[in-house]
Amino acid sequence: MRATRDGEPLALGGPLPRSLVAALVVAGGRPVGEDALIDAAWDGVPPPAARQALHTYVARLRGVLEPERSARSAATVLVRDDTGYALALPPDRVDAWALRDLAARGAAALAAQRPHEALTLLDRAAAAATGAPFADLDGRAFLQAETAAMDELRTGVREDRAAAGLATGADAALLGELEALTREHPLRERGWELRARALYRAGRQADALAVLRTARATLAEELGVDPGPGLRETERAVLAHDPALLHRAPAADAPVPAAARPRRALPAPLTPLLGRDADLAGLAAGLDAHRLVTVVGPGGVGKTRLALAAARERAGTVWLAELADLAVTGADLLAPVVAETAGVVTAQAPDALAAALAGTEALLVLDNCEHVLDAVAGLLAVLLPACPGLRVLATSREPVAVPGEHLRVLDPLAPADAEALFLERAGAAAPGWTPTAGDRARVAEVCTALDGLPLAVELAAARSRTLSVPEIADALGDRFGLLVGGPRTAPARHRSLQRTVALSVDELTAAQRDLFGRVSLFAGGFDATAAAAVAGRPVRDELAALVAKSLVRVDVTGPGPRRFDLLETLRAFGGTVLDEGARPDATARHRRWVRDLVAEADRNWLGHDAARWFGRVRAEQPNVRVAFATALADGSAEAVDDALRLAGALGWYWYRFGRIAEGIGWTSAALAAAGPDADPAALGLAHFAAGPLRYLAGDHAGAGADVVAGLERMDPALHPTKVARGLAFRAYLAAATDPAAAAAFIERAHAVARAAADGPGESETLAALGQLARFGGDPATAIARFEASAAVARACGHGFAEGSARWNLTKVYMDRGDAAAALAEALPTVRLIGDQPDVTSWLVGLHALAGALGLFGDGERGARLLGAVSAVGGEVGFQPAQMDPQDSDRNVALVRAALEAGPHPAERFARAFGEGVAGGRAAVETVLAELDGAPAVLRPADRSA
Repeated sequence: MRATRDGEPLALGGPLPRSLVAALVVAGGRPVGEDALIDAAWDGVPPPAARQALHTYVARLRGVLEPERSARSAATVLVRDDTGYALALPPDRVDAWALRDLAARGAAALAAQRPHEALTLLDRAAAAATGAPFADLDGRAFLQAETAAMDELRTGVREDRAAAGLATGADAALLGELEALTREHPLRERGWELRARALYRAGRQADALAVLRTARATLAEELGVDPGPGLRETERAVLAHDPALLHRAPAADAPVPAAARPRRALPAPLTPLLGRDADLAGLAAGLDAHRLVTVVGPGGVGKTRLALAAARERAGTVWLAELADLAVTGADLLAPVVAETAGVVTAQAPDALAAALAGTEALLVLDNCEHVLDAVAGLLAVLLPACPGLRVLATSREPVAVPGEHLRVLDPLAPADAEALFLERAGAAAPGWTPTAGDRARVAEVCTALDGLPLAVELAAARSRTLSVPEIADALGDRFGLLVGGPRTAPARHRSLQRTVALSVDELTAAQRDLFGRVSLFAGGFDATAAAAVAGRPVRDELAALVAKSLVRVDVTGPGPRRFDLLETLRAFGGTVLDEGARPDATARHRRWVRDLVAEADRNWLGHDAARWFGRVRAEQPNVRVAFATALADGSAEAVDDALRLAGALGWYWYRFGRIAEGIGWTSAALAAAGPDADPAALGLAHFAAGPLRYLAGDHAGAGADVVAGLERMDPALHPTKVARGLAFRAYLAAATDPAAAAAFIERAHAVARAAADGPGESETLAALGQLARFGGDPATAIARFEASAAVARACGHGFAEGSARWNLTKVYMDRGDAAAALAEALPTVRLIGDQPDVTSWLVGLHALAGALGLFGDGERGARLLGAVSAVGGEVGFQPAQMDPQDSDRNVALVRAALEAGPHPAERFARAFGEGVAGGRAAVETVLAELDGAPAVLRPADRSA
């Protein structure tokens, strides 16, 4: 159950909201009552508050399906009338509806003897019916009948499409599909009848009779019945050589579709090609525009299947030359192989072959070129200039690299397509197996672990005969031992995942092989500088070779240096390639590269270049986690020191992005691993990182203890900014309960900041002075201090401190009851923080803005903001009330108080809060847009509602 908008997937949510959409789809556009939707969503076992939850899910779905709709405008997709909810969409916008509509129109055209029209409609119907219907909601009772009906309908579409193809003269081309149809549905007589007719027309009377005998035996054994009239008449006609079995040419004015064109000697697939519609379309366009197109990608990604599918769709003459079995040392046989394929066996040399094909319009498919690339390049350099009507489609793990070559990089399957492939192949391997909802979840896990690589997915699915899906998933730690034993008819290279990957790795030089093993240590990608750091040498040419051989992928779309990564399967194989003697060195180099990167970031993300460094470290989070894991697993003093310094450098990143649990987890693990001889500076940095994170989590006592431990171990001369900020933080914590101690901390902090000419430290010191004045009941001094803090922070580029100071200014104005000033401060503060790479500060700023709106009398907008903060905070694991309980409680109270002026305040608060939850970030932008245009909008909202 999925939805897209402008081709991009929409986040419908978990099983409950997807079940709601599925129930609306099953209704076919008719309204569905709330009771029926509740029954569908909770599968007949609703919770006590199901109706309220239903309304929340509907609100969220409306926000997803119509993101541009304002909160007050009427819905146009998920609509409601007096009888219930419905999807207001045309039939072609919902796959299930389109399938029914196209299937009916195709059947009608076939009955009216318009087979070409029927083919067009039925092809579209088949395209609308990919994958198992409602596969991710398997087991829901309300879908069982619908799923069975859709399966029946899709089988009927296949039969009608085959009948239409026969009516247009496409006989031999349909044999593969009809064989699959009778294998999958052996009790449906129509498939056997169509298959026998196709065989007879292909000149295979004996095979047609054999098929009819098989049908008769199957029906007798399974059902105890004789064939029906259709099969009996077909058998009689085949035995009598009845002319009625032969194809009748279409009318002269009827268009001749691709299915009726003469077919070439291309192998017919025995299994469907799943998830490659976009790739097929792109390849077809490439062949239209270029004379040499090469499909490149890693072994097992499906290059041959795609190329053959594209070739089958081309008009005219197509030749296939399969080069996999052509030995590297026999590359001089390439021209004779191609000549034999093209039917000009006397043209054994490239020049003679070019002369023989000079006037030919044809497509030449060269499959599996990677091991004879020099010979292929040499042959094409002769053929293409001399044969202007010749087009070449090549498959290879690396480019042919001749002028005019157009590359089509074939990526692994998308997750949904990989899962559909697994289920289809597993169903064939284990007849009678019906996947449970739990199985489907583990199938998704398996396909993700296997990168959606078709060969790997098929080999895993083939294990379904002897292993359950959970057993397959749990065995992926030894994926190369597990993924063996493909079909007996498959090439040897496709009967083992390890053999497929090894074919590429075996061709590497020693230096390339070493680099491949070392870059397998990266997670989530890397750039060339990182690769060189882990290798300990320049690697530009070796890295380019790994990319060319499809062992390493490169992203050419992003800004900055090129990013590289490996499929997980190739990463796993790379781990086996790396020499054991080199592994400790490579692991340590990777860890030190991460440590140095985040240390440099830590020196820069309190200044004007902060956004770039936050983005840089965010992109490397998978590598950060690997570095922590290897450091803690190593356990040596040097490795633990690396872990402590990683934690110390990353504290501010975790704080700004709300990664509270992760930050506390890694920091605690590093401190626990530290021995008595650990470097005091490294210990101090780690403790200092943990303190603010515990503060965000609501553990103010633990936060103070960690900051104290950090300050005891950090040298102000080496870390003046951290020491000044730590002292200011201690002052902030003490301001409400011990003003004298807070003042002493601030005095020390100010001295450290001034001595180092440290702008960030000074800005936070001034903010602490403002906090002290606020808690001391001196709002005028507090305002002056916070304004000074914001000015210093703005000058030195410390965006967080500027936002924090202005957030505190908002709270001081609220202390004074000055709603207009609070709003005038809060709104630009939220905009300022929202432009920074931050989550936690943005959320507390929004919470304060909600309180200011409540003070101003605009409780409805304030409640929507509170709901949005709750939703977004839930995503990142942070709520402002944990960090700032007193002021957060006041914000909520002010919002509720503003709604007391009208009727039904509790209901109005719940409705507006729910709209904010459903909208999330979009709800925030809506409120901010409504508040733009000051000063006119700074008025209480209309309370008459």
